[in-house]
Amino acid sequence: MRITHEADYAIRVTYCLALAGEKQCAKDISEVTGVTLRFALKILRKLTQSGITKSYKGVAGGYELNHSPSEISLGAIIVPINNSLVDREVDFILRDAESKLLISDMPLTVSVPFIDIHDLDYRASTENAPKAPAFPADLTEDDVCALIYTSGTTGSPKGAMITHKNQVRNVEQYTAVVRFKPEDKVLCVLPMFHCYGLTTVVLGSLYHHSTIVILRSKSPTEIINTIMKYSVTIAIMVPPLYNLLARRGEPSSMKTVHTFVSGGASLPQPVAQSFYERFGHPVQEGYGLTEASPVVSILPTAKPKYLTSGPALPGVEVKVITDKKGPYVPGTVGELVVRGDNVMKGYWKKPEETKKVLDEDGWLRTGDLVYMDADGYIYIVDRIKDLIIMNGENIYPGEVEDCIYEVEGVGECAVVGHPDPLRGQSVWAYVVMKEGFAFDEDKIRKHMVKNIASYKIPRRFIPLDALPKNATGKILKRALRDG
Repeated sequence: MRITHEADYAIRVTYCLALAGEKQCAKDISEVTGVTLRFALKILRKLTQSGITKSYKGVAGGYELNHSPSEISLGAIIVPINNSLVDREVDFILRDAESKLLISDMPLTVSVPFIDIHDLDYRASTENAPKAPAFPADLTEDDVCALIYTSGTTGSPKGAMITHKNQVRNVEQYTAVVRFKPEDKVLCVLPMFHCYGLTTVVLGSLYHHSTIVILRSKSPTEIINTIMKYSVTIAIMVPPLYNLLARRGEPSSMKTVHTFVSGGASLPQPVAQSFYERFGHPVQEGYGLTEASPVVSILPTAKPKYLTSGPALPGVEVKVITDKKGPYVPGTVGELVVRGDNVMKGYWKKPEETKKVLDEDGWLRTGDLVYMDADGYIYIVDRIKDLIIMNGENIYPGEVEDCIYEVEGVGECAVVGHPDPLRGQSVWAYVVMKEGFAFDEDKIRKHMVKNIASYKIPRRFIPLDALPKNATGKILKRALRDG
């Protein structure tokens, strides 16, 4: 959505009056907002005509809001932004999205008007919140409600245009499998700027009137303490957090939780097994991507299987594209494509990029290599861009990583391909050991020789204290390749 100068000024004027909380003269409004007096008066007249403000004549005249600020809808498109990005990266997204206003809880040097949320005077009240304003008459479910930028792990961030229909349908699809009830308390440790946390935690909870328990810290101790203190019933996290929790905490600390969900990246089977052995709870692994709002599939509790993200959600179509003709043969690896009301409208201002991933029939190319079994369960093999081709052989990093995870003491690992003049690519493994375990390359190699083809065994093992990750906990393999 492109915001006109007039709309931009209207936002500034409305915000100025909301912040003041009392009647303001046009001259003061002009000075605070940086809008010329002539244009400020024009905007104020239109706001008054529309019922947003009311005016007073005379010496003591001026303007004030006609409603509580909480009742005023600007009709804007939101652009959630990763709070771990530096100023330059934030400004790239703001300029690309043609944003007109930034609201943040930290000081940033950017090229758009900026509001520090700490400057706003919020007053808690036990009274019911004011009734929400009616939606504009011309608003449709196919209008964009959010631009959610991809993480940039495979290139420059692109703004996925998520419509109102995309967002609402995906919540309905997702909660048809993961049941939310009003009495549930949902742990929010995922960043809310990311599609995963926004849909599965925030919107899922709001849609079903559940309570959200917000936690900034990602330390295992804080997570466990919060679950116990607030009697959390649904925990939605990323694999690294399950990995940490599997090593700590008493089984009784999770007794109130009836549902554990994992997403954002594949959950290694050893991690899922360790978590189950410690807490007696299975983890429902899900799969999705920003462009699909994001949830595509999730493992149901009624018919669980290992190493799978489950079947597609109700209302979501999936198929596997291979180079073989005829009907799909279960177990054949290919690219997963997705279709449904949850699939984005396209990439913001990138029609050519949109055409690469979204065809005329509405099928979205995920870029993920998978296979499906006879029951339609999806097994993630790897990202197409992460596929390693060495001497003409396809090597799936996920398969190699699963083998490394089986070695006692391995906490985390990441396998990537590095250029090799003789082989095309060679396999490198980056390994983080658990506390109390020393890195032992010989031990890892001996295990792999017995359990995986020799050509898949990494040529190099690099011990690290920690793997590079984005704010959602996804391992940044591009950083390892480029580093």
